[in-house]
Order: sequence, then structure tokens, then C-alpha cells
Amino acid sequence: MFGLRRIWLGSALGKPGRDFLYNGLDMEDLLAIIFSKDCQLTTYQPVLVGVSGGPDSLCLMDSLDRQGYPVLVAHLNHTLRPEAEQEAEWVAHMAQERGLEFILGKEDTQLFARTSSLSIEEAARTLRYRFLFEQARLHGAQAVAVAHTANDQVETVLMHFLRGAGLAGLTGMAVRTLPSTWSEKIPLVRPLLSIWREAILAYCAERGLQPVYDSSNEDLTYFRNRLRLDLIPFLTRFNPAIKRVIWRSSEVMKGENEIIQRAVEEAWRSCILQTGEGFVAFDAQNLVRQPAGMQRRLFRRAIADLRPGLRDIGFEAIERALVFLAAIEKPSQIDLVSNLRLVYESGRLWLTEWDVDLPTDEWPQMPQGIEIPIDGAGEIELSGGWQLQVESVIVTETVLQLALVNQDPYQAWLAVVMEKDSVHLRTAHSGDRIQPMGMSGGSQKISDFMIAHKLPRRARLGWPLVCVGEAVTWVPGYRLGHGFQLSSSTLQALHLTLKRTQV
Repeated sequence: MFGLRRIWLGSALGKPGRDFLYNGLDMEDLLAIIFSKDCQLTTYQPVLVGVSGGPDSLCLMDSLDRQGYPVLVAHLNHTLRPEAEQEAEWVAHMAQERGLEFILGKEDTQLFARTSSLSIEEAARTLRYRFLFEQARLHGAQAVAVAHTANDQVETVLMHFLRGAGLAGLTGMAVRTLPSTWSEKIPLVRPLLSIWREAILAYCAERGLQPVYDSSNEDLTYFRNRLRLDLIPFLTRFNPAIKRVIWRSSEVMKGENEIIQRAVEEAWRSCILQTGEGFVAFDAQNLVRQPAGMQRRLFRRAIADLRPGLRDIGFEAIERALVFLAAIEKPSQIDLVSNLRLVYESGRLWLTEWDVDLPTDEWPQMPQGIEIPIDGAGEIELSGGWQLQVESVIVTETVLQLALVNQDPYQAWLAVVMEKDSVHLRTAHSGDRIQPMGMSGGSQKISDFMIAHKLPRRARLGWPLVCVGEAVTWVPGYRLGHGFQLSSSTLQALHLTLKRTQV
């Protein structure tokens, strides 16, 4: 065993951010705690382990196997280096020596990077996780396990800091993530995230594991390599314990971020009106009442929902969203980030993909080109759960007063006689006009009327109009036409109420 050895336990023993000098607790005991407590793994279902052949992934594979977890060994050949084929063969050999199932994948990473407009690093990461989760689903694995260490966590936090991440980015990676970009059901676990590489190298030496070393880890064209080989040694000159300081900071920020995230979830519930395939709808009034920091969190959350694979959401994009939200005179829409746009519509702020048709269910709509007769009491069903309720009434003093004080734009009393007047429901025709009640002088085109009342373009074509003959008499939700209002001489009327009966 390891005897006395100083290693970084982190969250494994519930004491984040401190060194723990242990006596009699060897690496296997430590990992047993992490596997069961932090990663929530069981010995009843396979764990798919991403094994590159390096010391970290060999340590993870070996320790899971030794503790009785059914292990599936998965290796992706990115075809970036000549020796990649030999490395795949070596990983297969080590898996077969232990009687473990080996799964091999192969991808042209450079081609994928070109066709997807990604860096080689990002393309390799995308292909790796896509492969691992595809195989986990096919083989019924309980989790995908990868071998990121405390050293990797430090590099990740630094990378996020240099790219301008907020608090969520500075927490780094999580030991267990579900849901993730890759799966809603299969967790991604990183059991070695609280263990320094020195301890892992010692583990491999003691167990006789023979790792392969990836020459690309020395290539300074990769950002992460420059952090590890140049920046971190430079920072060590100012603080020899800089890696542990950064690791501790990320653990502290994890706890604080969890508290903030609870508040974000509460604000999300109060600000979100609707979500769907390719869009998120905010209640603009509730959103604008939130502090700027919360608005940033909510925008980031919405972007992450629509673009789960987008890792770097720039500060400029989020600030552009805040400026758009706060503007008194807004453009109808702006481009935001990653083929997403913001659209403002009468109290709703939509974050949506450019090619998505936004829903119209919140408005009354009907098919174009048809007329629906209104010939007596009853209900007319429209799309989206909307219903026009029709009642023929005798005008009494009470009815007249109700009509005169009515403030509900979705309710109207029309001075028509059912036996004489042809009343029907239809959508707008070219050239339709209306003289809204209270408007002096001439009439107004229906199209101009809808624009003036800021009715969204996509709602106009299917908006139902109540007509008597060819005359538009009522635009539900807005105005009654002049000449159809009740008066003291009106004997009969049509009482119309448009409401949404189903949501």
C-alpha cells in the first residue's frame, strides 16, 4: 500500500480545499469513497470508461476494475498522430488482459474540425464525448467515466478565467454531471477530479501499469498545453502552491454557485412564459425587474438550453442582450450569438433560432380564406384553445350600461339584427378598412391598424375579424367599428366574447 502519503482529497471526504495527511488510507480506499459517494456508482451496471492509454485513464480503469465495477473500456482514435494506431492496440491489449470488453472508435478529427468550424481541441473533445455517450447508450452503461484530475481542474479554471468566464465557469468541472450536453439520462463522472497527478503516477508505478504518453501534450499550439507548460510554472514563481490555491478557490466557488443557482431557478420560474423547440420566451416586465447579475444568469441559462454544446458565451453577447432588454425604443430583433436572435413582442422577449417559426397559440387565430357564419347563440372553436362565444340579446338599460363601461377588449356588443344582417368571422382581406370607434374622420386600413397596435407580423394573417357583410365591425382584442356601438334606440344586439378556454 501507499503508507503515509500526502494527497489532495478535496470533496471526497467532504472537506473541500484542504490537504489531508492520511495514515492507513491508501488510494483504493480513497477511490472507493469517491466512486460510491461522489459519483453514485453501483456494482450492478457497467461503467463505460474513456481510456486514452495515459496514466490518468489507466489508473481509473484499473481502480474501478479492482473494486468490482463492471468496466467497459472505450478508446477513440482521433487519427491526429502516426502513433495513434499503436496506442489503440495497446489499450485493447490491456483491456483484454483484464478480461474487460474493449470498444474502439475512429474519427477524422481534422476533417470534422474543418467542416464544423471548430479548433482541433474542440473538435477532438466533441467527437470523444459523442463517441463515449453513443457507446454508453448502446451498452446500457450507468455512467461515462473520464479521468480528469485536480491538475486538469486547475487548467480548466485558468482557461475559463482567461476567456472571461463568470462564477459558473470559474467553478470548473463537476465530479458528477447530469444532465449534460451529451445526455439527459447518463451521468458524466470524473472520479479523479480531487486527486493530483503525482498520486496517480505513484499508483500506476505501484500497480505495474504501463501508460503510453501522448506527444501532443507537449505541443504548444494547443491552449491547454501552454497553460500547463508555460503559464502555471510562471505563476508558481509568485506562489509555489498556486495550483492548490486555484483548486481550493474553485471548490469554494462551487458552494457559492450552488446557492446562487437556487435563486436563478426561482427567477427562471417567474420570468419564463414558454419554452419549445428552438425558442425561450421571457416575460419582459418580470425580467427587467431582475438585477443585472440575475439577468445575465438567465440569459446564459436560456442560451445554454438552446445551444447546450456552446462552451464560450462571450461577455459582449450577454451585455448586448441586457442593453436590448433595457432599451425604451427597441428594434424588433437583434442578432445575439451562435445563430440565435432576440425578438421583442408586446411584453414578450424571445430568444430563438433564426429559422424557427415562433408559436401563435397565445393569440386567437383562424385559417385564412374561409368565412365562419355567426348565426345564433353558441361557440365557435378557434386554434390554440381559443373560443368565440356568441349570444343574441335584447338591449335593456342594464345591457346598454354594460356595453358603455366595458373595458375588456375581448368582449363586444354589436348593434346588429340577426334576421337581417349577415355576420361572419374571417381573416383580413386586401383593402379591408375600419373606422375605430372614437376615431374622428375617415377609416384606417386594417393592416395599418394592426401595425399601429404593434400586433406581431406572424399573428396578423390569421387574426379573426368580425364582419357584417363586407364591413369589418370588430377587431377582437382591440376596437369596435364606428356605427355598430349600442345606443338608446338599439333593440337587439350580438354579445361576443373571445377567450382562451384551454392552455
